[in-house]
Amino acid sequence: MTRYLLRRLLSSAITIALMAVLVFFASRVLPGDPAVIRAGNDATPELIARIRAEHGLDRPLYEQFFHYLGGLLHGDLGTSVRTGNPVSADLLTFLPATLELSLLAFVVAVLVGVTVGTVAAAKAGRWPDAAARGFTAVGGSMPSFWLALMAIFVLVYTLGLFPSPVGRLPLGTSAPPRHTGFLTIDALLAGDGALAASALAQLALPALLLGTLSSIALARITRTAMIDALSASHTRAARGLNLRRRHILVQEGFRNALPTILTSMGFVAGHLIAGNIIVEQIFSWPGIGRYLSTAISQSDLDVVQGFVIVVGIGYVLINLVVDLLYVVSDPRIDLRRAG
Repeated sequence: MTRYLLRRLLSSAITIALMAVLVFFASRVLPGDPAVIRAGNDATPELIARIRAEHGLDRPLYEQFFHYLGGLLHGDLGTSVRTGNPVSADLLTFLPATLELSLLAFVVAVLVGVTVGTVAAAKAGRWPDAAARGFTAVGGSMPSFWLALMAIFVLVYTLGLFPSPVGRLPLGTSAPPRHTGFLTIDALLAGDGALAASALAQLALPALLLGTLSSIALARITRTAMIDALSASHTRAARGLNLRRRHILVQEGFRNALPTILTSMGFVAGHLIAGNIIVEQIFSWPGIGRYLSTAISQSDLDVVQGFVIVVGIGYVLINLVVDLLYVVSDPRIDLRRAG
């Protein structure tokens, strides 16, 4: 296990290094002069030349590359043109909002996706299976921005079940002292239960929406994996021994489908961190997705570059955790040949 873990850590480090190289050269081949973007369209040639010298853009490409790598090793992701702050500081400010939303949405996605997929597989060919397939077909064909707008119109403004989508707290409400960046936890640490409830109420609808959308792919994969496991020879042997249906479903079905389900969970977790830009925009959620959207609209290249690096590292770490869970959940894997 130790050797396998070391190999996976080494491969993860190589992946992150290659990603950093690709991000650097991709940003250099994009159209537009970074110095002109930083200075603005009405800048004088003198100002553009000064900005180019200040940021090392007048140096040879290989010098820029080594300067970029040195900055990454020290946590320097550049400076945002819009805010004037280091990109790393901005990301640390906005990241807790995204993580809080993504964690709750991930719980919703797992509960809904695994439950729907398992029930569909257990009742294959019957009405629960048809309902599950209808849910995944309809949900997967609808644009996420349209569903978000409809959810706000119906659940907020028509039925009044959720508060207005104005961010992490109602308007006029002060945030609690920052300890973790998660407002619900910080409010509880401050002993303010009412504020924690308000933060959770603001979090509920975007998390439910994002989690339900993310559960669609998980439900499909769970159903397929469970059907394969329930139709395997060992499952037929268990039925021949007249074992209880619950034992067959859990031990022979779900347990053997778990490695595939875990892999799907890893993709869902990565998507929730990087792919919730639309939901954050519509719900005025101050996370890294909304931060990136604003940066793209203003050609803030350092922010885009830093976002890709941070999210890429997150994906690599999630895949590492999934691989370890995969090994733990499936004892048939030969660690000497894995990875």
